[in-house]
Amino acid sequence: MRYSETEAMAIMEQLRELSIDDLDTLFNRETLPLPEELEGETTGAILALNPENPLWLKCVIKIAFKSPLGQWTGKKFLTPFNENEVEKGHGINLFKSRYFPQLFKFDTYTKNAYVDDKPCLALDYREYRSLAFGLVDEVRKIREGLVLGRAYYKFPWKKRMWFVGYFALCALDTN
Repeated sequence: MRYSETEAMAIMEQLRELSIDDLDTLFNRETLPLPEELEGETTGAILALNPENPLWLKCVIKIAFKSPLGQWTGKKFLTPFNENEVEKGHGINLFKSRYFPQLFKFDTYTKNAYVDDKPCLALDYREYRSLAFGLVDEVRKIREGLVLGRAYYKFPWKKRMWFVGYFALCALDTN
């Protein structure tokens, strides 16, 4: 299923009202999206940040993803991932910006999630040299054409991945 911009924004507003505990429950449904469900452009929204994020990280997120310099609008899935982990897919983040409308490339593949060691789709930025070099997003399907993601960051001075927050993506009907 694909959504219009208006439908996607209404869905995002509903999801923003959920608590982190509610988002945890949704994420724990363990449903992998199919490659064709996310192919092409999606609209996205940051839903909730980890309240334990350090102040400097909150500032970086605000400047890079929520400011006039860079308003994150979603992701574009350029090539599909292979469900058997043989072949990685590729994608890029979309921004409402005349200077960098597409930024931060990522690879896609299936793996077990950090939170519960059960299958998820990984959006891995670590292969690319950018501001997002330590970032790995993990997504699971809420319903057809709609996924919930958990963003993680690997700080050089920490041993484990740090949970940054939740986001959602809606597959867009671009016809």
